[in-house]
Amino acid sequence: MNARLSPFFTVFATVAAGTAMASNYLLQPVLPAVADTLGIDVSSAGLIAASTQIGYMLGILLIVPLGDVFDKRTQIIWQFLILGAAIWLAALCTSPALFFLACIVIGMMATNAIQLNALGFQLSEKGSTVGTITMGISAGILLARFVGGAIAQARGWQHMLMCTAVLMLTLAVAGGVAMPSSPPRGKTAYRQVLASLPGLLGRYALLRESVMVGGAWFFVFSMLWVALMLHLQAAPINLDPTATGLFGLAGLAGLLMARYAGALADQIGSRAVITLGLLLVLGGVAILYLFPHSISGLVIGVVLFDLGCFSAQVANQTRALRLEPNLRSSLFAVYMFCYYAAGALGSLSAGYIYQQSGWRGICISAFIVTAMGLAITWKNNKNTSLNIQTVK
Repeated sequence: MNARLSPFFTVFATVAAGTAMASNYLLQPVLPAVADTLGIDVSSAGLIAASTQIGYMLGILLIVPLGDVFDKRTQIIWQFLILGAAIWLAALCTSPALFFLACIVIGMMATNAIQLNALGFQLSEKGSTVGTITMGISAGILLARFVGGAIAQARGWQHMLMCTAVLMLTLAVAGGVAMPSSPPRGKTAYRQVLASLPGLLGRYALLRESVMVGGAWFFVFSMLWVALMLHLQAAPINLDPTATGLFGLAGLAGLLMARYAGALADQIGSRAVITLGLLLVLGGVAILYLFPHSISGLVIGVVLFDLGCFSAQVANQTRALRLEPNLRSSLFAVYMFCYYAAGALGSLSAGYIYQQSGWRGICISAFIVTAMGLAITWKNNKNTSLNIQTVK
């Protein structure tokens, strides 16, 4: 075993990446309560979810590439410190403008989850390693809704954010012990790294495919989860925030599958795993459409949906990281910027589509966009290998 890839690091990276990512989703189960506190319309609640995703996009574009310039350990620690401060500020906000600004900073600093994943991949290039840390990220996304909803219902959403801020500061301290030093392999200026990002899409055909396919399912994932939080608290279901957050646990099957999806992609190829994942997403969306007011039907649909999304994500992400060993943070930046741009559009559109067309309108939109991602995958399936191609 590589001495630098200790079990302690893997455990820390998995937990820390998941906790950082969770900060983007903690408020989803209490969107109506936050909207009421800030004095904004519930139909605009998607803006709350979208603000952290917009911040995440900016962080991907401006902060993640720093991993190719500076020591990743130092960068991750500083991001946890700033993340904790931004979450505390959000808890104190009563002004919508200041709150949205704090959420944008939260999203930017939550990109340390990407740096942790890139650091893990640098220490071990196996798909299973990426899958393990991705499993932590998936857990953060899923458990955030339950934990956020439960604490917010018991003590208020502001108190929930304060507890989270303290946790982020604790992870900053722990990271100094758990993470190995990771200086950049080359001496590339930050400005040069940023200038190179657009060219990566033109250079790698596989990266373009990964961006389009990943963007399709993350648009669907973000749209559906924001709409689901609204749908579950509306008539005739009328669940409280804690019960709404419990739906996050319905996606645990996808979480448990994440690590195995990476190993499976190593064996049978990424496109095969992505295809299987998207087919599961379509099946889950179909069930969600057919049983809009059945708790058991919604649970089954969410299980299949999340299982497909997380499985496809691991395979898609692993193949993108293999393209250029010396530019992994930059590749992550391009891939995840496009990925979260699609997610932000999904969150922004959720409230409007749900208000105009209801839950079934959400499901129809999800089915169409997922089918587009599947069509792109099938079209490129004639390249039977992982085709790490450079466009001349």
